[in-house]
Amino acid sequence: MLKAIYFRLTSLNLGLWLMTGVMVTLALGSFSSASSEQGGLNDMPLLFWLQRAPLGYSWWLWLCVACIAVLFVNALICSIDALRRKGRSVAPHLMHAGFLLIVLAHLLSAYGGLKQQMQLPQGDSFSFPDGERAVVESITGQVGPMGMMSGYRAELRLSDGLHAVQPNQPFFHKGYGIYVKDVALSPVPVALFEVHKEPGALTAFIGALLFTVGNLMLLAQRKGR
Repeated sequence: MLKAIYFRLTSLNLGLWLMTGVMVTLALGSFSSASSEQGGLNDMPLLFWLQRAPLGYSWWLWLCVACIAVLFVNALICSIDALRRKGRSVAPHLMHAGFLLIVLAHLLSAYGGLKQQMQLPQGDSFSFPDGERAVVESITGQVGPMGMMSGYRAELRLSDGLHAVQPNQPFFHKGYGIYVKDVALSPVPVALFEVHKEPGALTAFIGALLFTVGNLMLLAQRKGR
């Protein structure tokens, strides 16, 4: 019995079917009519959303997570089984390790991540989960010929000094990324801020790097044959 389960978990066909299941469930979710409820999915950590969303709206995502969980076990057991055999190329091991790290990274961000948007006028402030406050010292910008705002920035005062935040130039503080998304100067200067925390970012980067290196090595080996 256990041998049969182990054989199925190391099957390449199982991995292919699971990947198909992931794509099908994501496609079903993207075409779901419950778009109003799913709108909050991008505004909070995944596990936080899953705990609060009705099953009628989140069923497809639960199925997707289940497929990825079994796929994770499939890749892990296949890697362990391959390591026991000598003479195998290191490329598949790197690809499997990269995939496992990427899944782990998403799990870390889904559990401990943060994404929050807030619209604050000049002089107002917001606080981090540890209680430290960031004060909006100034909000500046230039209005272009077409009336579009350009070259805008906000200056934030934290415990370690004054820091500027501009489009595509966020400020990172204790693992939190602070972005300024939009600015209005009248009737009073107001900025739309977004605060991110992605605890799995470094793990995802290492996983993507290993996966890419493994793919390149595999392509080089096949090209040399």
